[in-house]
Amino acid sequence: MKRDTIVFGALAGLIGNIPKTIIAWLFHLLGYLEYTFIHIAAGYFVPAKFIDNPVALATGFIADYTNAAFFGIIMYLMLQKTGTDYAVVKGLSFGAFVYLVFYGAFMALDITRASLLTPLPNLLLFFPHIIYGAVTCWFIRRYSGLYNRI
Repeated sequence: MKRDTIVFGALAGLIGNIPKTIIAWLFHLLGYLEYTFIHIAAGYFVPAKFIDNPVALATGFIADYTNAAFFGIIMYLMLQKTGTDYAVVKGLSFGAFVYLVFYGAFMALDITRASLLTPLPNLLLFFPHIIYGAVTCWFIRRYSGLYNRI
């Protein structure tokens, strides 16, 4: 499985997404965020009034974890090409880039119906993204064996 770029990269992305999801739900439960990543992803598919619906949240979960798997593949390819030196720093940078694209450009385009109307949620969502990138690249470095081949 380690030699299959798609499968291993997707697995790394899914594992990296677990702490991202936990942190976002903690912020949500503490009242700092109205919407988690799962809510925001659900907002791509349903109107705002249905975002908290369990079926919509299941759809959001699938969408969020599918994106995480896709970006895990991209990060694996990146580490294959650039080497695994400073893999965690590369992951932090990649997570920051994904944050800029998804919560800068896409939120400005109103693609999702989940709206982050204040600066605090926008800032708080940065931290789970960099954790996602760091954990994903750490997992790839630790378990892929790339450091032995580069």
